[in-house]
Amino acid sequence: MKLLSRLAIISAALLAVALVTLTGCSGTDPATADAQNVTGQVQPRFEIFEGADGQFYFHLKAANNEIVLQSEGYVAKAGAENGVESVKTHGVDLDNYELLENVAGEFYFNIKAANNEIIGTSESYVSKSNAETGMETVRELIAQVLRFEAADTGGAAFEIFEGADGQYYFHLKAANGEIVLQSEGYVAKAGAINGIESVRVNGKDSEQYDVLEAEDGSFYFVLKADNNEVIGVSEMYVSKSNAEQGVETVVALLLSERVADAQ
Repeated sequence: MKLLSRLAIISAALLAVALVTLTGCSGTDPATADAQNVTGQVQPRFEIFEGADGQFYFHLKAANNEIVLQSEGYVAKAGAENGVESVKTHGVDLDNYELLENVAGEFYFNIKAANNEIIGTSESYVSKSNAETGMETVRELIAQVLRFEAADTGGAAFEIFEGADGQYYFHLKAANGEIVLQSEGYVAKAGAINGIESVRVNGKDSEQYDVLEAEDGSFYFVLKADNNEVIGVSEMYVSKSNAEQGVETVVALLLSERVADAQ
């Protein structure tokens, strides 16, 4: 699916999906109730609260305050906090989603941890296709939460800048400040923004990378889009194995979604 088409589906889903709220809930965690990103806008966020049964729960709210995912009960708040972290880790990979049909013929999905434990459950949808779109929506919302967190904590990030030649470039900076991927030049800033989105999509697939040898015997890698256009180039490495390890590092970082958007 083309990148723009995929983004359009996700955007439409964020507006169209009607969601169910939990009953018997009280005491929303004040630490998450008014979560805002660095621009002051309300963002998607996880909220932990104590239910009427004395157990602790969490749910994921979209920016419009609708609940898109909810947990089962935990005896202690720490359990709910661990559950949130597990959803952040596993919820960015659609392979961890399980689509099911209930007795009423409606569809819903669970997110599962590595041990096959259910860590989040969606609402019910009238059709399988709606539930599949809901899965994409929840995955994207979790990714947004992680990107905002990276921005707020000074983690890994994309950065856009204007070069001395008047063109726009971007690079991907790891949490330790090291630049692990950089772009070629774009005439307009919008081109660099689109390039970042292409890196987010293509950079999660190790097959999109080529490890190459430079004239001086050092190694580097390039990231290519589906049209074979180079969208990112690495630093130089002293050996091919180091460059291959660099590919694995960038792939893992992008898969984690813990990379802030360029400000």
